[in-house]
Amino acid sequence: MSGLLDKAKKAAEDKEEVVTVDAVVEDIAPSRLVEVNDSRVNGLNVKALKFQIGAVIGFLITMILVFVTDNMVLFGEITLDDFFVPGIILWWLVFNGEDLMQQEFDAKKLGVSGIAFLVVTALFAGLAIFSASDTGVTIAKVEYDGENDEIDLSFYGPKGMDYTIEVLVDGNVEYSHDDTINIDRGSHAVSLDDFWKGNAEDMTGKELVEYEIKVISNDGEDSMKFDDIMNREVDTAFISVLEKYTYDSGGENKIYEGIYLEMIVGMGTPNANFDFANGIFTGTVPQPIESDWTAEVRVLGGDAIVEYDITADEGVANGYGDFNFDWVSLYMDGGYLEKGDFYGDDGCYTFEITLANEHGETFVSTDSQIEFFWNDNEATNGDKPAEAC
Repeated sequence: MSGLLDKAKKAAEDKEEVVTVDAVVEDIAPSRLVEVNDSRVNGLNVKALKFQIGAVIGFLITMILVFVTDNMVLFGEITLDDFFVPGIILWWLVFNGEDLMQQEFDAKKLGVSGIAFLVVTALFAGLAIFSASDTGVTIAKVEYDGENDEIDLSFYGPKGMDYTIEVLVDGNVEYSHDDTINIDRGSHAVSLDDFWKGNAEDMTGKELVEYEIKVISNDGEDSMKFDDIMNREVDTAFISVLEKYTYDSGGENKIYEGIYLEMIVGMGTPNANFDFANGIFTGTVPQPIESDWTAEVRVLGGDAIVEYDITADEGVANGYGDFNFDWVSLYMDGGYLEKGDFYGDDGCYTFEITLANEHGETFVSTDSQIEFFWNDNEATNGDKPAEAC
């Protein structure tokens, strides 16, 4: 009996034994996330396809603008045709844009696409040449070159097309020249001496002479008037003065010291006129213009003759100023003509102006006549200002 109890006790103790197991925890690095940017759909590289479609569309638009539509001046000397070569290179780069961004250069692909772009360009060029049979040379621009005294002409047209330039004055051909379009444009300069017939307008804008450019080619013609740049001859010049004086010690009586001198030059026909009252110019001034001329101004009527020599290039006279807009002082440093250098006695003084146009006539003006009362004013404490004679 006791034996059975011992066995049962031993079995219970065996059941209560705790089995200790060492657990080993192994750090496992988290699995790396790999971002897969697969832009391919059904075997097509969608991103590259977008670049290629955009490039083809842009390339075709460029070809149409350059070869099909009329050339257009955008700004300055830049035209649509100037974007021809840069446009081809740009769209070829865009076509291969996806590869270039990934810096994966497939020489074969780059070469084939480049050849394809050149072939399509040649096709458009051929189309433009064959369709040019109904397109003649057109006038792009007419400008005046004041430095060389000539008009600069620009033309557009098909390469190799012959054309004739005519300069017409009042409908009569005064100048003619034959030329050929180089690539897609041509240019020519015509000296003013070859066709000049006087100002296109008077000071009021009324037409006096009509100037026109005509280009004849391929049984067609184009023409353009250029009256707006053909006012080159001045015909009127006036002198204005401002009396300079101080006061005596009492501050009441004037002591005359001289005159400030100004001159205006321009187109005066038909309304310009000289008048002077209460010490200021009260007449109608001429219309100043850009022109080349020389002037000799002489102050007459006093004890001595004072002279000024002025030369203007496009209206600008070195040492004096710009005659293209308004009155210009004959003393750039703010100086004046001193009384002792010209004044004799009270009376009328003539400011004689001999003006010679480089393109046009020479004339002598004695319109500027002004009477001074300096001696009488000083003797009688008078205050009478200068006036027209």
